[in-house]
Amino acid sequence: MRIRRIFKIITRFLIAGCCVLAAIVGLTLFVMARKDKEHARFYNTGKSVNAFLNDYKHALEDSFERQDVSETMAFYSDRYASPARGRWILMPDLTQGDVTSFKLVSESRKDYAKADVGDEIANYLKSLSAVDDIKFKIDLIEQAEPDHNVVLTVKSILDGKDQRGKVFQDRNFYRWYLSNEGGASEVDWKIIKDELVEGVRVEGDGSSFITYESEKELTAIGIDYKHERDPKLNKKSPVAPMKFAMMEHGFGGVSATDYDNDGRPDIFFADGRRCRLYRNDGVSQSGAVGFTDVTHTAGLDGIDQANAGIFADVDNDGFEDLFVVRYLAPCRFFHNNGDGTFTDRTREMGLDLVAPAMTACFLDYDRDGYVDLYVGVYGNAFTDFPRLPFFAQNGGANHLYHNNGGHGFTDVTQASGTGDTGWTLAVAAADYDNDGYPDIFVANDAGRKNLYHNNGNGTFTEVAKSAGVLDFGFGMGVAWGDFDDDGYFDLYTSNLNTNQRWYGEDVTIAQYLRNVVRTKWAVSDAGEYWKIYDLVGSRWHELGRMTGRGNGLFRNRHDGTFSDLEDSHTNRAGWSWGVAFFDYDNDTNLDIYAANGWISNKPNTDL
Repeated sequence: MRIRRIFKIITRFLIAGCCVLAAIVGLTLFVMARKDKEHARFYNTGKSVNAFLNDYKHALEDSFERQDVSETMAFYSDRYASPARGRWILMPDLTQGDVTSFKLVSESRKDYAKADVGDEIANYLKSLSAVDDIKFKIDLIEQAEPDHNVVLTVKSILDGKDQRGKVFQDRNFYRWYLSNEGGASEVDWKIIKDELVEGVRVEGDGSSFITYESEKELTAIGIDYKHERDPKLNKKSPVAPMKFAMMEHGFGGVSATDYDNDGRPDIFFADGRRCRLYRNDGVSQSGAVGFTDVTHTAGLDGIDQANAGIFADVDNDGFEDLFVVRYLAPCRFFHNNGDGTFTDRTREMGLDLVAPAMTACFLDYDRDGYVDLYVGVYGNAFTDFPRLPFFAQNGGANHLYHNNGGHGFTDVTQASGTGDTGWTLAVAAADYDNDGYPDIFVANDAGRKNLYHNNGNGTFTEVAKSAGVLDFGFGMGVAWGDFDDDGYFDLYTSNLNTNQRWYGEDVTIAQYLRNVVRTKWAVSDAGEYWKIYDLVGSRWHELGRMTGRGNGLFRNRHDGTFSDLEDSHTNRAGWSWGVAFFDYDNDTNLDIYAANGWISNKPNTDL
């Protein structure tokens, strides 16, 4: 009897527990479904705003061609009113050499109506003699009531010429207040208010560099190279379908080196089908530049599937040797014979690594007088894709090779602790803390950056978070340089600064997590999510903004840490790839060059 009573009690508790659990599950699913709908509305709002910006861009182009702003003014509401806005004018800021910069400022606090904006735009367009390109993109959605109102920061870029023939770029950021005047059935965004966030014009006469750009111009100086992708990386191939199809766009690299010690830098192109080496023949008395394709005579013909070619004197014989990074094909090492030719000594040197390798750098990490090698490895595009879009750790392991006195290399990855498994696109070495030992920085696509501090005993410690350079983002490139001349290396990283950054708002991050909860990855990737939380803590919902913020410039504080110079105007370079410090005008101050890529603004999206 007693046992039966106990059984009944237990049964009641179980039934009650199941009911409570079912209620919790039901409530959770109900809340998730509501949140899904909210996110869908947010997503569709962002898409419609993107389309609005694209239409605005075309209207502004037409207004310039016709010198009639009526088409552009159709995007402004008749209710438009900006109290204390004032007229926006350009004020001189800095002049360096033949380049002058201006700041866009508000000259007064006059209230502005729609007619005032029309006059301002008309006067602006009249000041231009040519418009080469216009872009309007979402920088950040600050507030959104989907289908009704949006407050966003807009990035505007206009390339052209003024009435004096000066070449310029206007790069401005506005805050636009949009209202949907079309109702629920039809979206019709109108600008009801605008504010100036910041703006800059950079202009010059375009004479600082002589450009050889067209096929005719390049052929005239002896460079007939044309980039080709690795033929195996074809997302449309039925034979070898790619799981991560974006990889087909990732090939190509260029490096400069004086391979023949004649005092002139030569050019090596890493290519998917055929790498090329061009010897610099110097500048003739008439000022003509000349190069000769010496790929075949140098013994470098037949190198394909290459992402990078880096040069260093591996055996200390006074001539630069060549290491070629290849994707899912054996990497290659070529010894410089000192007579203008190279010999393939890959297997002998122990450098026939087969991996989805993307990049590499030389460094003497143990200070024995011989340069060692660090190879950055991506993921296998045929079998994998970045599992976590902001913390992918399922790429191939990077490799550190120790130089054995110029006679070969030994893989010391495991012992050194440098086997980063992110989707690495760029690596660079420098002694950032001036302890005499070079350290390694790793830029990972779809993930975090890593800084490996050299402990001076053959091992490294990852210190990106404590050093202040964690820098979440789709890492593309990295460069070390002492831009402030204080004797310490500073750091510049390139990421994506995309108009799809709006999609990384906290509402989308929350949606992403809800989607994950519904899949098997919620359990299998739980450890990775905990690592993210350990790194960013309560700021996890800002990951979307972090990953789309653009490039990062970090100033060395001399104590092993860096300060993030977010206001240095160096982060919004575009969809950046390779970056470099160099002093282009010989004023002893390091400048930055950022190479951009990808398809942009046709239509008005980055993908």
